Amino acid sequence: MYASKQNICFKPNPQRRYLFLDELRGFSLLSMILYHLCWNLDNLMQIELTWYDTLGARIWQFSICGVFLLLSGLCIHFTRHLLRHTLILAGCALLITLVTWFTGSQTLVVFGILHCMTLCFLCYFLLRPILSRISPIFGLFLCLFLFCFTYQIPYHYLGFGPIRLDLPNEWYTSYWLSLIGLLSPDFYSSDYFPLFPNLFLFLAGYFLGFFSLPEWMRRSHCRPLAWLGQHSLFIYLIHQPILYLCMLPFFP
Repeated sequence: MYASKQNICFKPNPQRRYLFLDELRGFSLLSMILYHLCWNLDNLMQIELTWYDTLGARIWQFSICGVFLLLSGLCIHFTRHLLRHTLILAGCALLITLVTWFTGSQTLVVFGILHCMTLCFLCYFLLRPILSRISPIFGLFLCLFLFCFTYQIPYHYLGFGPIRLDLPNEWYTSYWLSLIGLLSPDFYSSDYFPLFPNLFLFLAGYFLGFFSLPEWMRRSHCRPLAWLGQHSLFIYLIHQPILYLCMLPFFP
């Protein structure tokens, strides 16, 4: 379980950027904008998209946020000023909550993806002495297993397939415990990503960052996507207001 850095691992150089990771983030950002456009049509404009509540749409959403969480954990190894980055992320998350508080209950974001990522970074700071002693291979597979095992926490149970452990309903009565996944009946957030199971996907990205990435990932294969990925936080903050403004002439 505990091990020093092995030959398959490396000490990342934060001065050398892997542009493919920026492109992957940029692609997920475009996918997220399209997903939110569909959300606006279905929830705000009352244009029924019957497929939007299907398993396929949920997989689409997971593919977007899963990439964001994995990359956030992985890029810990390439971030020079991690504390400053976390504080900026926290400020942006608070800004989103304040803005959506005034725009209406349907759009209110109490604990969305930025809030979750902020809390994941804070957990990383607390757990760093322990995480640094865990073998990357063991840590990666353990976190992926725990992510799957805790995925159903908001639905009152742990496990998957035939393995199921029901959780007491009494655990799901506190509004604030909804932030960790114990979703209470009075909690609402139009964008909801609780700490569990998402912390484990974030930490899986952290352990993944110990492995050597291929050299081709350093090169850019699509400059516009790389640019989007490098400015993802700013674009995330402005994309919904822009979508609203573009839609208003057609759906007053």
